[in-house]
Amino acid sequence: MMKLEESEYPNVVYVEVDGKVTEEDAEKSEAFIKEHYGNEKKLNALVYIKEMEGADIGAVLKGSVIDVKHWEQYGKFALIANPAWIEGGSTVADLMPGIEVRHFDKAQIDKAWEWLQE
Repeated sequence: MMKLEESEYPNVVYVEVDGKVTEEDAEKSEAFIKEHYGNEKKLNALVYIKEMEGADIGAVLKGSVIDVKHWEQYGKFALIANPAWIEGGSTVADLMPGIEVRHFDKAQIDKAWEWLQE
């Protein structure tokens, strides 16, 4: 399941992944971005991975949070995840050229929000 919400910060979307990400999640993600941010507005994302099933982080981000229609809108991705997923997804930045990606552990969530506002 994937949940998207507007954050208290302008142009920052909060994405939470808990379990398996489905095609329906990807469709909801695309609709949410279009409705709340349009097709032109630049935005950053804080992606909080609680638990994840059946895919690697890169596949989840590239296939559901970022679809081709909105690729150019993203500037930064703060990825909050279990250290093992971060190590396994160390090529996440390589999968998302043009988007600045930083990994944070769960205790650093405040630092992640700060970084997204810089």
